[in-house]
Amino acid sequence: MSGKISGLVKAAASVSLAGGILAAAAGPAAAASPNEAFGAQATGLINVAPVAEATSPGTSPVTLANVAIPGLLRAGVVTDTADATHASSRIANVRLNLAPLMSARVRAVTSSCTFDPNTGTVSGDASLVGGSVSTAVPSLMPVHPAPNTVITVPGVATITLNRQTTAADGTLTVDAIFVSLLGTSQTLTVATSVCNAASLAPVPVLPGKALPIGLGGLGVLMLGGLGYQFSRRRRQAAAA
Repeated sequence: MSGKISGLVKAAASVSLAGGILAAAAGPAAAASPNEAFGAQATGLINVAPVAEATSPGTSPVTLANVAIPGLLRAGVVTDTADATHASSRIANVRLNLAPLMSARVRAVTSSCTFDPNTGTVSGDASLVGGSVSTAVPSLMPVHPAPNTVITVPGVATITLNRQTTAADGTLTVDAIFVSLLGTSQTLTVATSVCNAASLAPVPVLPGKALPIGLGGLGVLMLGGLGYQFSRRRRQAAAA
């Protein structure tokens, strides 16, 4: 009897081990924070949380008929989208209030970012159609600005186009327009896209290896169980 109990204990231990192997093989990797996009945000004396924010996982797309931040921004339709590997923000008819009698206008503003699972890298871009700053000498905004292109409005503001910043974990943030009013802490962001340097989809802990190992362990356990049953039947037949 004690031999049978010992065998059952060993079998149970093997089952637990195989189950643990399978669980490890099927378990998801550590979850990444959501990809996101939003139309506008302000920090400083005028403080406004992200407008029309879309996230993945979460809610996407998000559309808003218009957006207004008094003293800083007026704009038309905002469309923000986000999924596991991509995010984009589009906003139409943007008017930035930089100072009394001074403004910047853009007919269409877009930012986007993408995670490439084949290379493990994140890239981003921004475009501005029909953009200009109304200064003494009007300044046109480039349609496809290089990352971190700066336009200075003397004594008033700095405007960074296609502003790209990368966090320590590889997360890329693309702001199509980033305004910093000189002499104050006031900032304004227009059309922001954020992408993580990781896929949000569950993946094996050891891709391509853990699952076969787990299945192999389970196969050995099953063969051992069959062998035990066969041996037991032979002993019973001999005793009869």
